[in-house]
Amino acid sequence: MEKRKLDAVKILVWLSRLIVGLTFIVSGWAKSVDPWGFIYKIEEYFNVWDVVVPRELTLALAIAISITEFVIGIMLTFGIMRRVSAWLAAAFMVVLLPLTAYIAVADPVSDCGCFGDFIIISNVATLIKNIILTGFIIVLLLRNDAVTGIYTQSIQWLVIFGAIAYSGVLNFVGCRYQPLMDFRPYPVDSKLVFTSSEHSDEDDEGVFIYKKNGEEQSFSVDQLPDSTWTFVRAEFSNNAKDNRLTVFDGDEDVTDMIFNGMGEQLIVVVIDPGIRYLTRARLANELYRYMSARNGEMFALVAAEGDDLEAWQQLALPEYMAYSAEDTSLKELVRGDAGLIYLRDGKIIWKRNLASVSHDAIKAAAHKDIDLLNDDLDLNLERFNYVIMIVFFAWLLIIFSLNYPGKILGRYFSSDSAKNL
Repeated sequence: MEKRKLDAVKILVWLSRLIVGLTFIVSGWAKSVDPWGFIYKIEEYFNVWDVVVPRELTLALAIAISITEFVIGIMLTFGIMRRVSAWLAAAFMVVLLPLTAYIAVADPVSDCGCFGDFIIISNVATLIKNIILTGFIIVLLLRNDAVTGIYTQSIQWLVIFGAIAYSGVLNFVGCRYQPLMDFRPYPVDSKLVFTSSEHSDEDDEGVFIYKKNGEEQSFSVDQLPDSTWTFVRAEFSNNAKDNRLTVFDGDEDVTDMIFNGMGEQLIVVVIDPGIRYLTRARLANELYRYMSARNGEMFALVAAEGDDLEAWQQLALPEYMAYSAEDTSLKELVRGDAGLIYLRDGKIIWKRNLASVSHDAIKAAAHKDIDLLNDDLDLNLERFNYVIMIVFFAWLLIIFSLNYPGKILGRYFSSDSAKNL
């Protein structure tokens, strides 16, 4: 009878470890693989609470949370530092449980962002998930140290080191270049938008929301208001959601005109038209001259309109055309304060952060006849993602293979210590 009870406890502990641990792993991984998406979500919370935090601190917070969450998940799943990992998970729930309860009731944001764009669940579902996780964490607080883990104590730190390194690499690449995995509407190798010849008239049905004097009103595409109204967002019905990116030249919708699906197009996407972009304005003009020399097209999509767009143009002095687009759509398009998208015949070939492009690379391409667009700037992030994933799993297997030698070394050091007493 006692043995059955002990077996039941072991099963419950391992079940709790797997459920809580894997949830933390997926959540931390989704945030690590798309750090800019997590930054946007944190800033969305700050905006709701009218809190102003510098972008640098938000970036540090986003990276710290994603790495910590992933490492806790690894520790729980493999039974590493059993009491510490259980208390760390409990500490997370002390913050998350009341936060998600508030979100479920007040509904200040559309989703909590727990799993980034990888898995989107409702605010109520998030609260239920956290309540269930809290129950399993209580089990771990009470009995986690009673069941051994997969790795011996002498080599557990190597697993933790590998988890930190893996999550850190994901964050670095996602911040510096682009997410290693793209769960947004416009991934690489897809067409950016559908032109009018590729969808029916029914797909075009949609409304554009504008604001004036604090009140919002919807307009159809042929009834757009004058410049005294401020554009808020576009809402499409049926299959038109695939054409959610809408670009304006003043009050005119020029989406189909500029995305003509012909030749090479380099798009500068300016999500933050502030000082961060202005420091790279000269580089963008160098890219435009490079594109012009190879008979390509380049233009900018800026999260600004009207007087704000004109003010930005006066400061940035772009030599290329600049159009306005809604910032949420631009954030779905590319990550970072400012990004680049390279199209060939309407198909997305690559994306990357503008900050990752150097003046020297552009100059070298211009003078040495190097294909900057198809060679130097075309990063195979998908292949790199598989490589580091395989390396991480191989690391876990190698460390696991040290379990038996670890036990021998552990006994040796224990006996040696006993002799010296």
